Amino acid sequence: MTDQPTPDDFPTTGELPDKLAFVSENRARAYIALKRADDPLTAVDLADAIDCSEATAYRCVNDLQDLDLVREAVRFDAEYRQRTAYTTMEPPQDRTRDACYAGGATR
Repeated sequence: MTDQPTPDDFPTTGELPDKLAFVSENRARAYIALKRADDPLTAVDLADAIDCSEATAYRCVNDLQDLDLVREAVRFDAEYRQRTAYTTMEPPQDRTRDACYAGGATR
């Protein structure tokens, strides 16, 4: 595996949203980098992670936000100033399935 994440890092494991099949490779790499990050990443951090320009990182984030895969978050810098950062969105839970496992639904 290389330092830069690729969609091949997640072969058919169901770990990636189906929507990523319809985005360019750098958008998929951006999603994977955000998913792997311990904390939300700023656009500058994301650009470093996927080796692209800051403008490209912003375009990736905007496209992923349009697909409801990424959301804005707040991160504080060393001087405790708020910085806009980005993180992946968790997929919605299947409430029917959860209710069945919790004993809330019967047949």
